[in-house]
Amino acid sequence: MAQVTPIARHLQLQFQNGTTASGLPRLRNRNYPHVSPAAADDDVLAVGQALANLASEPVYAIARVDQAGLAPSGASSTAKA
Repeated sequence: MAQVTPIARHLQLQFQNGTTASGLPRLRNRNYPHVSPAAADDDVLAVGQALANLASEPVYAIARVDQAGLAPSGASSTAKA
């Protein structure tokens, strides 16, 4: 089984800034890096909602994006952010 090592986490807000010719939402992503891995999901969501309230465009989605390194079991991980 693989060994998983957390590398980074960021908050991503997706804003709808129009629609495509086919009627689908046209999205713009805004990323906020350096989110603490110890932060609770509810806290990350609350920050995302507060930031979304400051924007002029409607928020489409709020996401927490985790990046992790993978290594075989027993191997020491040297992954860097």
